[in-house]
Amino acid sequence: MNSNPSHKHHMISLAALNGGLRVGLSCLSLFILAQMLLFSGCTKQTPSLYEVNLEREFDIPAGLNNIETHYLFLRNVPTFYKQFATANGVDSAGIQSVRAARGLLTSQFQNINFDFIDRISVSVVSRKDPNIRREMYYLDEVPFNTGPELRLLSSVTELREVIREEFVDIEIRLNLRVSSGTSIRTKLNFSYAVF
Repeated sequence: MNSNPSHKHHMISLAALNGGLRVGLSCLSLFILAQMLLFSGCTKQTPSLYEVNLEREFDIPAGLNNIETHYLFLRNVPTFYKQFATANGVDSAGIQSVRAARGLLTSQFQNINFDFIDRISVSVVSRKDPNIRREMYYLDEVPFNTGPELRLLSSVTELREVIREEFVDIEIRLNLRVSSGTSIRTKLNFSYAVF
């Protein structure tokens, strides 16, 4: 065993240096992360040229179980893509982007609490090629005591490829917490923003 005191001193200094290096790197990492968050929050969002508000009624059938994923289809939904572009003085060929804006489910005739839904996803599907589908809205965990309105989160998916068609299909994918007891007349209010 080496009892040389200077050897012991070097080991302590090396350990202290190594710990100081780790602390220094951690502080530098935190500083860089804070700067990234600060500057990403300062980026300007491009305002939309206009928004198109649409609605469609449908029924959530009675007796849907809480084991399977259920798919409901709203067929031949008009997009009014070219009509709104013309009305807003925009050349539809120059539209760069279309994004989902607001999505809302409302109960039409009954005072239904939508918390029987666990997860929901709403996608737009091309009528020309049904393999092209883009998510518009979702909610992964519907809050309890939601009430007769269910506000959906907008997806960041690019929708232009599908929305520019005159008619589209809407696919609503549901996972339930409990079985649906009665048929529920529901309205989907949805909008897309044009950039």
